[in-house]
Amino acid sequence: MKQDKRKIIQNAFIGVWLIALITIWIGKTHTSHQFCPYASVCFGAMLPNGYTTYLISIIIGLAIAISTIFLGRKFCGSICFFGTIQERIFHFKKSNNTIIIPTTLDFFLKSLKYIIFFGTIYFAYTLAAFRYMNFCPVIALSFPMQITIFGATSLLIIFVGSFIIERFWCRYLCPYAAFMNMFIYLGKILRIKRKVIRVNSAKCISCKLCDIACPMSIKIVNNSQVNDPNCIYCGNCIDKCPKHGIFYK
Repeated sequence: MKQDKRKIIQNAFIGVWLIALITIWIGKTHTSHQFCPYASVCFGAMLPNGYTTYLISIIIGLAIAISTIFLGRKFCGSICFFGTIQERIFHFKKSNNTIIIPTTLDFFLKSLKYIIFFGTIYFAYTLAAFRYMNFCPVIALSFPMQITIFGATSLLIIFVGSFIIERFWCRYLCPYAAFMNMFIYLGKILRIKRKVIRVNSAKCISCKLCDIACPMSIKIVNNSQVNDPNCIYCGNCIDKCPKHGIFYK
């Protein structure tokens, strides 16, 4: 099954991320920026000011974002540490029921990640990146002994939010998700073909099991394909379809 393969990939990368965190916790590494793809924005915005620190991280983070033009946000669904942790938190409880967010409120909440994204660029470009980094969950997790009230609040919001709403951080607050979405929109403008989740309408019985299974609350039923940039290619809809009418192409 698709989910079995994805969980193997997720577990493998959880191990990679944990090793990276341990090297920070024991003092072998003194910063988390070289492990975080969002350094492509945090430090990339500093390049015009002559700062070339973490250039490799900037290149890797940018490459991942650019890849979404062709592959979508697979990074979020299978590789991202926070993405996997959120899934495990949500499914840890006995009931996997999530709160249904009204459409208007959902639209507003989804815009927050873009506000955070542009805020990050502004603070980084003006060499005031520390203002964002006070809230950065990656830094808070990397340096628990030095955590600030702002960092602790960020982690609390992410973990409590993820217990109630599946992938709360991914859906509403992650600025790197906003960055990737922008490349997906760019691909659409340039008419670059991207692999997407497709639905065989001839097999669809409108049971809506695919909609219920989607952790990003995307409406899949009655559509020929999923064009929503927030799709993380988790494959839940494919596995839940009783008619095997959903596929990835």
